[in-house]
Amino acid sequence: MLQTMRQNAQGTIAKVIVGLIVVVFALFGVESIVSLGGGERPVVTVGDYEIMQADVQQKIAQQKDQLRRQFGEQYDESLFNDQFLRESALEQLINERVAQSQAMSLGFRAAPSLIDEVLLGTPAFQKDGKFDAEQFKTILRINNLSVLGYRNMIASTIEQNQARAGFMLSAFSTPFEVQQQQALDNEVREYRYKLVNADDMKSQVTLTDAEIEQSYQDNISRFQNPEQVSIRYIHLSKALPDINNAISDDEINAAYSDYVAEQEAKEQREVSHILFEVNDDRSEADAIALAETARQRIQSGESFASVAADMSDDVGSKQEGGSLGIVARGSFAQAFDDALFSLNEGDFSTPVVTEFGVHVIRADKVVPADIKSLAEVRSELIEEFARQESEARYAEQVQELSNVAFSARDINDVASAMSLPVQDTPLFSANSSPEGVAASSDIRRVAFEDNMKLDREVSQVIETPSGAVVFEVADFREANAKPLEEVRAQVVKTLTREKSLALAKQEAESLATADKSSWTSVSGRLKDESTAAPAVQKSAFALAEGAFTTVATPNGYVALNLDTVQKQDWTTMPLNEETDTALESADARSDMIAYQAWSKANTKIER
Repeated sequence: MLQTMRQNAQGTIAKVIVGLIVVVFALFGVESIVSLGGGERPVVTVGDYEIMQADVQQKIAQQKDQLRRQFGEQYDESLFNDQFLRESALEQLINERVAQSQAMSLGFRAAPSLIDEVLLGTPAFQKDGKFDAEQFKTILRINNLSVLGYRNMIASTIEQNQARAGFMLSAFSTPFEVQQQQALDNEVREYRYKLVNADDMKSQVTLTDAEIEQSYQDNISRFQNPEQVSIRYIHLSKALPDINNAISDDEINAAYSDYVAEQEAKEQREVSHILFEVNDDRSEADAIALAETARQRIQSGESFASVAADMSDDVGSKQEGGSLGIVARGSFAQAFDDALFSLNEGDFSTPVVTEFGVHVIRADKVVPADIKSLAEVRSELIEEFARQESEARYAEQVQELSNVAFSARDINDVASAMSLPVQDTPLFSANSSPEGVAASSDIRRVAFEDNMKLDREVSQVIETPSGAVVFEVADFREANAKPLEEVRAQVVKTLTREKSLALAKQEAESLATADKSSWTSVSGRLKDESTAAPAVQKSAFALAEGAFTTVATPNGYVALNLDTVQKQDWTTMPLNEETDTALESADARSDMIAYQAWSKANTKIER
């Protein structure tokens, strides 16, 4: 389709379209064209919540971080399929939004004081067992989170947990259920079993060529070579040019002035506050009145710290004199920030209203920015200048590359126009882990699209960590079955195993009337340790007394005979607290799973 568009771009229709665009530009401006596409569309809408692409990418990044922590040095990102991680992340986000939507509809809310308790009790935010505001802010900055955003995340978690707790705390079991379960748990069964090992049957297995051929044909989908392509490509590198000698003194001085302005904007403040929450029992007006009272007490000579300890609703800071530590601009809500950074050192504010309540804010200390001399930062400024120049040049070249690729007949046209060499890759499949440019999942995905592998079109520009790539498919090989000769050993092994298991099952079934005196004997309760495999133990407690059966195990088949059952009278069983708790937990889990399924089925999800 793209090739057709390229060809039609020279025709009358294209000229008409371009003419219309020019008219729209002239009458309404560029915004009229940009706005036609609207803003970014959500990937999925769950009830009133929108899941954006950035949310999915953030969740994928969290999954990868968890995998890195789990596998340590053995972590290999190439082993985890990007599509699988994306689907997993999206499903997790959907489930979270469904849970949040239902929690909100049930009326659950997280009180600010409870959010504060969670923050204060988080070990990652503590030093020497106490909450540390600086460490808290640092961790949020590292994870690209704002204080408000993180508090909202905690609130969502609390509200969802409140909904779950409704099920966990409302589950119950009756005395009859507890005693009946106790009777079953204490039931003693005596049984005998004998393992028929499939490996012992291998010597009896014979395979004909016809059987091997038939097994190969029946399971041919297991022996497929995947689709493969090789590509011819050009690569526009992101590498920084060597321009250290090209930057002038005037440019360095201008860069230093920008650096000074940027550092001055990083001025920090050591801050304390007194918070008055707005809730069902206190209006905003009442909170403002209390804030004015606090201000009057401070103006009358009382210390800010003592008034904070006496009046503040912020349990995390009131015992520290209201101190929130040293913060940078952007750490708090806009109104809080604006008030704080307008104060001189030692001054305190008039009442400031935010979503958390009403604050009296004091600038305890102004921490000036650390501005280094030109000599100290000269090399860094040159490096930054080189980076910016490189990015600007690279952006221009990428745009030129995009324009050339759109109208090019083949990759040779692109290479000639850009003065870049054409390079080749060996064959690779969509889910392989090749080296070089084909290591990019985006390149592999595009390479296997029909217009690329069949029509041999020139691709659009694809960004990779090392630069921009444009390519065409050089060779395409369809999926095909591996020849029998190549997989014969695998077919023989599988078929031998299947026949050995079948013989083991026949042998085990034939033991129903055999003398069982030499079989392994077991006596005990279901939860007792046993020499028998778990599947055998479970089957023994599902049989009627005197019954015989066979049980599949990893090693073959087990012949099993239940000899006796010593039942317990449930009326004599004590009301065991541990059993009671286990039954309630099982019921709660069952209720919760059913509720989650109902929630998802009754929440509007648009993909």
